[in-house]
Amino acid sequence: MKILSINISLPRKIIFNNKELLTSIYKEPVNNHVKVNKMGIEGDGQADLNAHGGINKSIYAYSYAHYNYWGKLLNKDFINDFGLIGENLTIDDFSEKEYFIGDEFEISNLIVKITQPRIPCFKLGIKMGNKEFVKYFIDYSHVGMYMKVLNSGEIKKGDNLKLIYREDNSMTVYEISQLAFKDLNNVSAMKKALKMSYLSDEIKDRFKSRLVKLGHYEII
Repeated sequence: MKILSINISLPRKIIFNNKELLTSIYKEPVNNHVKVNKMGIEGDGQADLNAHGGINKSIYAYSYAHYNYWGKLLNKDFINDFGLIGENLTIDDFSEKEYFIGDEFEISNLIVKITQPRIPCFKLGIKMGNKEFVKYFIDYSHVGMYMKVLNSGEIKKGDNLKLIYREDNSMTVYEISQLAFKDLNNVSAMKKALKMSYLSDEIKDRFKSRLVKLGHYEII
């Protein structure tokens, strides 16, 4: 697997429906080395720290292989639109069905660990110019992967990702996204996910809340 583009942005103001919004979803490619620490890529920022960023979501990666799907669906050419959905790392082929929560990758002298799938917000629809896009994104279930940074380092476009560690009894990113958005009553799968120490608290809290509503108070 190879990094095709590294994309960053700082928060900026946009006007939508005559309202001013702050967003960092409009990522732009950078062609030089970038420094990375546990809070993310130097020069990148988040407008909403409740929904993005932080230790468990310091880097967001997405597969370039999905660009073709979106191009066909929306009848547009996204071939050179790196950072299309606001990802930090555009990776040539990074399948949510192939990689697991807790997987660790070496990129140059950096080590990162998958923590959760993306939970999209309405700003993604604004970025894509389509009010239905968040629904399409969730239906597709290939929502990309958030990763935490385990050590500081430097990366550049063209660097390879090498899988160096896989946790036992994990679930794929695709399985977790299905559980988050579609398979809403799968009690056994949600309980399994809660036992994964490397899954982010954001996703665990979703599952805990849902389990309680389903009457499973033993998880409290």
